Parts: sequence; C-alpha cells; structure tokens
Amino acid sequence: MREGQRDVSSEMSDRLANFAWSAEMLWPQFERTLRDEADAIALVDAEDRLWTRRQIADIAAAIVDVLRRSQIGKGRRILFPAERTVQTLAAALAVSRIEAVCCPYAPNLSEGDFARVAGVLGHAAHLRFDRDGSPQIALQPPGRWSTDRRDQDAALIAFTSGSTGAPKAVIHRSEALNYVTTACATIAALGARDAILGAIPMDGAAGFTFTVHMALASGRPLVLTGRWDPAEVLERAARFACVWTTVVPTQLFTLVEAARASGGWSERLTLRTIAVGGSAMTPELIADAETHIGVTALRMFGMSECLAYCSNQPSYARETRLLADGRAFPGTEIATLDADGRRLEPGDRGQAGVKGPSLFVGYAAGLGGGQEQLTAEGFYLTGDEIVVDRAGFVRVVGRIKDQIIRGGYNIDPAEVEAVLLRHPAVAQAAVVPTPHDKLGEQACAVCRLEPGATFTFEEMQAHFADAGVYKRKWPEHLVLVAVMQTLPLGKIDKRAMTALAGKELAARS
Repeated sequence: MREGQRDVSSEMSDRLANFAWSAEMLWPQFERTLRDEADAIALVDAEDRLWTRRQIADIAAAIVDVLRRSQIGKGRRILFPAERTVQTLAAALAVSRIEAVCCPYAPNLSEGDFARVAGVLGHAAHLRFDRDGSPQIALQPPGRWSTDRRDQDAALIAFTSGSTGAPKAVIHRSEALNYVTTACATIAALGARDAILGAIPMDGAAGFTFTVHMALASGRPLVLTGRWDPAEVLERAARFACVWTTVVPTQLFTLVEAARASGGWSERLTLRTIAVGGSAMTPELIADAETHIGVTALRMFGMSECLAYCSNQPSYARETRLLADGRAFPGTEIATLDADGRRLEPGDRGQAGVKGPSLFVGYAAGLGGGQEQLTAEGFYLTGDEIVVDRAGFVRVVGRIKDQIIRGGYNIDPAEVEAVLLRHPAVAQAAVVPTPHDKLGEQACAVCRLEPGATFTFEEMQAHFADAGVYKRKWPEHLVLVAVMQTLPLGKIDKRAMTALAGKELAARS
C-alpha cells in the first residue's frame, strides 16, 4: 500500500487525511470479494436483471478461455465495446486476469472513427459478444501488435472525447484508477455494500473508472442506467438505494429539473453525494441540487489524462462548495503556472499544472503520442486556467486553448458562458468563435432557453451591461437552439456548436 503524505488542515475535517491506495490490478481485488461472498449482488443491469459476483466471474472465465486459446497474455491491448451490459464488466475482469490492457470504446462510434482508432492502436484482439452473450474474438496479425513497453504496466487505454481536437488514447496504470476511486469513496464515506449508480457512459477514462473499476474493485453493487431519462434515473436511484454517483453538469441540470417538476425527491432518495465534473457549472446548480434532490453535489475536477486531482468535501463550508472546485487529493500537487512555466503566487490566475498518482502514463503512439504537455518538473499542463487561494482551494476559471482571439484580444468562453447562465432565460450556453474578415474571430453565443422563455440579442447586450462585463467580451452574435449537441459524457460539443452557429450566421447574411 502507498499512503498519501500531504497533511491536511484539521479545521476542514478532511476525510482524506489518512487515506491509502494500492497499485493492485482489478482482478485480484475482485477475486477477494468473490471469495468472501460469491453470491452477493454485483450488478443491476439496465434491464433490472441482478447479477452476482459468481455469475460475472463465470462469464469472465469464458472470456479468459477464449483469449488464452488465442495466445494473448500480459501487456496485450484488447479492444472491446463498453456497452451497458454484464459482458462489459466481465470483459474488464477477464482482461485484467490475464494482465492485458483494457481498451473500451463507445459502442456508437462511427465506422470511420473506429477504423481510424483500430488502424493505429496496435491491439492484439477485438472482443465482441453475440446476441446470446457469447464472446467472439477477431485477432490482429502479431506483426501489428503494439510493442510499447508501457503496456506491461498499463491497465486501461481510454479514448478522449474532448470538445476540440482529435481523439487521443490515454494510457493509465492500475494505481491511477485505485487512487481516484478510493479518494471518492473516502470523501463520500461509502460503506462496503453501498450501491453506486452508473450514470455516465463507460467508454471514457472517467466513465470506465467510476463505474466498472470502482464497483468491481471494491465489491460495491453497480446499478446501471439505460437511455438517459432524468426522471427514470431518479426513480432507479431510489428503487435500488444508490448512495453515490458521478455526473457531468448537463446531467445534474436535467436531474434537478426533473425533480423540480415532480417534487418530493429530496425525501425519497438515498443518494448522499454526487461528484460533478467535466465542465463549468454555476453555484445555483449546486444549490438547486441540495434543494430539489436533497443531495450534496461536490465539484470535482479532472480529465482523461488526470482522472481527478481536486474535489470538494461535504464538510467544507457551503459557500466554498458553491464556488470552488475543491482541494488537491493527498499525494497530488497542483501548481499555478505562467506562460513560461514559472510558478505563480496564491491568488494569481494561470494554467494548472498537475502531478500525482492519477496522472496518465502518456498517449498511445499514433493517437496523441508525443503531444504530452509536461514541464521540466513533471507537471502536466491541463489547459485549465485556475486560481488557488492560500488555503489550497482551487477555482477553475477558464480554458486556455478555448480562447477566442478577437482582433488580438483574448476572450475566455467560460467566463462569458458563466455570465450568460446567470440570465434566468438561459438554460445552457456555449460561446464559440465565428470567423471575421477584419478581426479574425468574433464570439457567438449559442443558447438553449428555459421552456417558454425569450431572449433577444438586445436583451443579451443589456444583460452583459448590467453585469459590468467589459464590452470587448460581449458576444457579437446570438443563436438560439432547441437542443445543445453534446459528447458521450454530456459535455457540450464545441465543434458541433461552432459548425451549427456558422451555418446559422451564413444563412442570415
């Protein structure tokens, strides 16, 4: 075991003061729970079928047999669809049992995107399942198998779905997965039998870690959701007595709206805490979650490359939980850096540099390899702009690479989006660039409104004036949409919204 060494202020009653984590792989952790109580429920699938640890282990054993007959073993990359089924959990266990590398991908990945990933990943096998659940394997020629030495210690290769840029393949060791799941379980004070609600897709690094790995490694039951229906998700969480889950802000918003519409959920749910990360959120959303769902929503910040590096805790002051993104986990170091990589003082705004146990090993060759942004001190440059106060609380205030450059003036979309979201008519907002002959770029606000609300360009300008926002930051365009395009984890798809705004503005001209 490796124990976090960083002291934490006692006045904060920090639950992470003495937490410890291991570098053990998934299979031996699950195997211990299997020996302890093989007939305990390990999974409630999206069709409400209950699966015991023994049943999942039996499915995994059949997959192991197929893989071993194909001469696939330690360090080999195994590609499989991360569907919301028992077979996905069994596949993760089987791959771990032979000490190979899990490479889950989104089951709705287009043929073109799959071909691009599969063409360079260097996987040894593509594992899929028949309608009856039987494992089928398509082997790659050995000459195409990855020879990356990092695979010998890797547990997971996950594909990013960032709002800008091409997908990358992020390599993680078991320690990273154990570290963040143990931290979250400690923060939430989860008991050994407390059920986890699997609300986010399981193909990304966070989705796989906080559903499949967290449940199987700890022995806690995993309750999967089907197609996202916020009212059904709330009902499901109550029916199966779920205690913890992780969501993105878009999902939390829809849960709050569903609870607001029906009422009474704050008394029916057993959910104690919800970890929320992935994109910016307003203090009002965190407060509304307490009011309408009766749950403490904790801002947590991380990304595919660094699964989680800071989080709030239930014991922190309410104002802190509403406004800050938390404090670094023990063993993680967060630095605020200037453009030259020099450390800044507390209270200064700069780029977040992170290092610690949840940091990825690197990108896979051909899928981001060589594009790792690391400083000489080993800090990963996240692209987030942060402010850290003297008590160590982090506020994520923007994104560096998402900036709109208007006539040489940099506009932070996150800052402008936060202002838009304070208007009562605006339910969701994305600020995206649109080309301009003289200025290079202008800012366009793409908004989805609350039901029955109206919001004109003139009203938007008045709102920014009332908020005291510097006029050069005001969006020059407004596009209203019925639905915001999102990525698999619920983040707004900035590329899609940029394209949509471009078409709309071109049609107006």
